[in-house]
Amino acid sequence: MTAGLLAAFVALALAGTSNGHVGAITLAQAPPAQQSSTPLPRPPISFGVEVSAVEVDAIVTDKAGNVVRDLTRDDFEIREEGKPQQVDVAAFVDLPMPPIEQPPEDIVARDVRTNEKPFEGRLYVIVLDDLHTGGTRSMQVKREARRFIRQYLWDGDLAAVVFTSGRSASQDLTDNRPLLLNSVDKFMGQRLRSSTLNLIDNYNSNRAIGATDEPTRDPEKAARGYNARQALDTLKGVADWLSNIRGRRKAIVFFSEGFDYDIHDLQNTSDSSMLLTSTRGVITSATRGNTSIYSVDPRGLHAMGDETMELQPVLDTSLGFDGSGLRNEQRLAADSLRVLADETLGRAAVETNDFVGAFERIVKDNSSYYLLGYRSTNDRRDGRYRQLKVTVRRPGLSVRARTGFLAPGRGRKLEPPTWAGSKTPDQLKELLARPMQQSGLLMSVHAAPFRGIGKNANVMVTVQFGPGSFRFTEKGGEFHDILDMTVAAVNVNSKISGNDSHVNLDLKPQTRRMVDAAGFRVISQIDLPPGRYQLRVAARSVNASTAGSVHYDLEVPDFSDGPLAISGLVLGSAAVAVVPTGGAFEPLQGVVKVPATTFRNFLARDTLTLVADVYDNEWKTAHTLDITTSVRQQGIVKFHSEAERSTAELLPGGSFIHNAVVPLKDLAPGDYTLRLEVGSRMGKRPSAFRELNFTVTEPPAERAPAATPSPTPFARP
Repeated sequence: MTAGLLAAFVALALAGTSNGHVGAITLAQAPPAQQSSTPLPRPPISFGVEVSAVEVDAIVTDKAGNVVRDLTRDDFEIREEGKPQQVDVAAFVDLPMPPIEQPPEDIVARDVRTNEKPFEGRLYVIVLDDLHTGGTRSMQVKREARRFIRQYLWDGDLAAVVFTSGRSASQDLTDNRPLLLNSVDKFMGQRLRSSTLNLIDNYNSNRAIGATDEPTRDPEKAARGYNARQALDTLKGVADWLSNIRGRRKAIVFFSEGFDYDIHDLQNTSDSSMLLTSTRGVITSATRGNTSIYSVDPRGLHAMGDETMELQPVLDTSLGFDGSGLRNEQRLAADSLRVLADETLGRAAVETNDFVGAFERIVKDNSSYYLLGYRSTNDRRDGRYRQLKVTVRRPGLSVRARTGFLAPGRGRKLEPPTWAGSKTPDQLKELLARPMQQSGLLMSVHAAPFRGIGKNANVMVTVQFGPGSFRFTEKGGEFHDILDMTVAAVNVNSKISGNDSHVNLDLKPQTRRMVDAAGFRVISQIDLPPGRYQLRVAARSVNASTAGSVHYDLEVPDFSDGPLAISGLVLGSAAVAVVPTGGAFEPLQGVVKVPATTFRNFLARDTLTLVADVYDNEWKTAHTLDITTSVRQQGIVKFHSEAERSTAELLPGGSFIHNAVVPLKDLAPGDYTLRLEVGSRMGKRPSAFRELNFTVTEPPAERAPAATPSPTPFARP
């Protein structure tokens, strides 16, 4: 079973959510916006959950090792248990390699997520084996894992981080590099001391007390077996979880020093049979889910240097309590990593310092390949292993593809159980259970935490649906559709909470035209204690029979920690105020004139409104706060405004809501960073800040200068 966030999506039973209701819906009245509907992208290749559907990826190269890109399905032959199968799909996936230059680490993370485009990138789960990494070598793991994230993940790729010890520092699938790096930075190796060194100590202790007939034992032998099982179970849990993602190649990047446990010594090691079974289980799950394991031993060459310095002389050299024992440990560890890689069509980077070459091979394998699909002529759910052979008819080419898979058993559920409320429609439950967000119903999501009661925060969740998302039926002069929406949150300890919304869209003709042209916005709220979360927002239009979901990484701070704190930033604009809105966020009721928006692309003639709650935890001592709002482009200030607030003006508890107006008329088209900073004039002058990114675009030449939403509201900032 995997740790942290991933555990919530592979567990066999999960808690339900507390159900809420948005309540009465009030639609903002404004002139209809003139905006065309955004076309939805085609869904990725998928065979659904049919028992007979089999996916296999194949890397085809010529004699020079170059990837062959011009094959069709007629060029492939697939045999299952020796019987030819009809190839239904042969799609070539060809992703650009990441550029050589490293992205800066201080990138402001996107604060809006959208499902406008289906996932088309590479997918990695980085498994950090803290159970089998020496504590003094932790920095080597962090250095190489950070290198992989910074240099070899690029736009469109998703990655997750998992620890084999089950630590809650794991990170679920995201394209947010800072979150991934932050998870890696919490790594600390806890490998047990070398068994050879333990045997030497035990041998010398027995001789010192005259117990020369006592057998020499490793006191950590049982713990060694337990740790190996734990690491293998983690790998299997990740592989099982990845099997629910279809239509692409998946990779587990396994940073480990390997298992110094002889799984073939069935006579002297009680756990050997179980570990051998666990190893086979990992390989079976990986091959069934079309997942490759890439093992990386970050020690490089001369891996046993630290242990060698601890060696003590032993008179009886026949016991192997010397350098040969350490070398045998290293061999076993390296072999364990090679087996996992070789049997899953991955690669092992062991006893080498060429990590750059290893990472480039991982990316290359997952960038250019054929995705083949067929429906097996054997539809029995017998749970048996079936041999697979993929070849091409064109001579002189080599094929790397998995050599078998495990057929589903009678009791095996092909879809994972879901977490949702008791009133959540089944269609949304299925979306919430998927490891990745789904396109379909076009939507974008923004979440902003505010201080709540006690330690809890009130999180304002803004969900915006794209133009043309609904299909209305007319009755009695009104137009009707139903919007079902669920907002659920899971933290790193797998605790889940959320709410359901059921919105009856009963619209007058003018408002219906507004929704068709500009979309629809729902404001919801979820109460969460401080911590890291992944929000999963799923929604459907009942009449349109379309549904979609968005995954959102959320950090809820402890607003009582430190002298100053700022809530999440809420952004509105004069142009997008025309989008009809349902629901409300109670803490901002009556103080915000422009509704929140998930748009981050704005026309140059627009005006932004920034809203945030400021918390002064030293408000009982009289002092002044300086509030600065600025807009920067590549570090150069393009807009700047200042304000002062005295603690005498603060609300009870030391808070105030700050509104800032930012006109865009003097900003040239381009990308910008909006920053709100609060500083105190007392003591050591503490400060706090928050930032978000937005884009200014030129209006189309043919468009009249009326107040309209931006031309590409769902484009990535």
